[in-house]
Amino acid sequence: MQESSKKARNSSVKQTVKKTQPKTVRVYSKKLSDEEFARMSDFFERYGRCRHFFLNRYCGINSMLAVNNWQALRNQVRKWDKPVKGSKGKLETVYNFQTKHWVGALREACANIKSMWSNLANRLKKLIQGNENLSADQRHLLFFILKFKSAWQAVLLHKPIELPEEYTEALTEIEAKLTDKQIKQAHSYLRRITYRYHYRARKSGRLGSNMKCDLNWAFEGNAFSFSSDVPRKQFSVEMTSPWSYPRTGDITVVLDRIKQRLEVHKLISSKRYSNDSKKAIGIDKGLATLLSCSSGNEYGENFSKLANAIVDKYGKRNANRQPYMSLRWQLNQQLEQLEKANQPLSKTALRKKIKLLGKLKNLEQNNIGRKSYDKSYRSAQETVRSFINHAINRMIEKEHPAVIAKEDLTFVKEKGVKSDNSRFARKMRKRLNSWTKGQLDERIVYLSSKNSIETHDVNPAYTSQYCPICGQHFEERYGSHHELTKCKKCGEMNANIAAAKNILSRLTDEEITLYTPYKRVKEILASRIKEA
Repeated sequence: MQESSKKARNSSVKQTVKKTQPKTVRVYSKKLSDEEFARMSDFFERYGRCRHFFLNRYCGINSMLAVNNWQALRNQVRKWDKPVKGSKGKLETVYNFQTKHWVGALREACANIKSMWSNLANRLKKLIQGNENLSADQRHLLFFILKFKSAWQAVLLHKPIELPEEYTEALTEIEAKLTDKQIKQAHSYLRRITYRYHYRARKSGRLGSNMKCDLNWAFEGNAFSFSSDVPRKQFSVEMTSPWSYPRTGDITVVLDRIKQRLEVHKLISSKRYSNDSKKAIGIDKGLATLLSCSSGNEYGENFSKLANAIVDKYGKRNANRQPYMSLRWQLNQQLEQLEKANQPLSKTALRKKIKLLGKLKNLEQNNIGRKSYDKSYRSAQETVRSFINHAINRMIEKEHPAVIAKEDLTFVKEKGVKSDNSRFARKMRKRLNSWTKGQLDERIVYLSSKNSIETHDVNPAYTSQYCPICGQHFEERYGSHHELTKCKKCGEMNANIAAAKNILSRLTDEEITLYTPYKRVKEILASRIKEA
């Protein structure tokens, strides 16, 4: 933690910056015929179900270490999948495709599970850091355990921790500072939060729409081919443009069910723009105004009007669909009651079942279909994404920074232009806001990296509640979006810009680090007011 804070404090100093960064390029096919689309849709769905099977099978605690070596898992699966040499395996029979496809599904599942455990470890570290009931030595012990999956797994399974000799000595030194009761409490806490937040096996996953290809793909002019579910035969489609990237390594093939086409995604290295600036800025993120900078400039004004228009539209649309959704649920309940009977259906029951199935079919085709809805919502998302990109690019072009300090935890709720407040609108607003937060943060990081700008997360606690000039607590918030505030000494100011200035100062603050608990942050700020 100390090393990372030192890097943040010295971030304005000229450093060696990588000349390239990863970038995903996409090539699209022409619209597929109905026959091609139906065949590929069925194939991708089977591949997705197979990948979901492996995800559920190996997402547990007992497989934490096994997923690190997917080749060993593949060999284990081959033993129980095909006990007789030369015979067709169980997975090939169930999912009706070739061996290489379930191997690819297993490889993808293992990669996903590894990412899940890594993301969970980062989440648990924040929880541990913010838990005031843990001592500093207990936190140190838990952070040490989370560095090693084998130690983490041993704690979860109530087994002794086994590590290489040099790490065992370090663990012994940490545990020597704690009593047996404190160690037991720390282990118990780690088990509780792991069980609470780790991925659970699910009955069914999303409809499969993508797959990884390693060696089984080729481009010839505008024609793209990849392995199909039939041996020695390939899917072949015409693309809108030829392939002009390296033909080695993995690609991801995505089936777009809305536009009825294929997309080929590949990760390449792209050049970064040079940056000779030494300027550091802080940015505050919001919904009424996307970006407020410590320089006093704001970008992405009136974003809430765009967001609320989308919320109102889809809130009403969801409300109109709800009666049909309820009717579908009732019809499915009646079907379940009929099918629960162990005896053969009578003629009356059979006629009733046929009638119910007919009603369900009509509902799916005419009232609650997803194709038009998904297409419209994707278009709305693209509008929001374009607005976000434009605001960030304007900010980078005008501010020309070398370092950007940003909040680690973004806005949770923003008061914007009043709109429809039905439960469907509230649900839609929550969904859109959640997506916007992730998209905004992701694009800031990517576009900053593209322009050789460093980004650093800082602790966001109370950044919008204290004056950046004198340190006094603000009296009140007012304005159409609660963007204005008043300080006892300094007078009226923009609360978002004040927050951006506080965020910039957190970059070099030695007392308030990224993981300082919010209550401790409040104590530090209060003590600074007294000292002033």
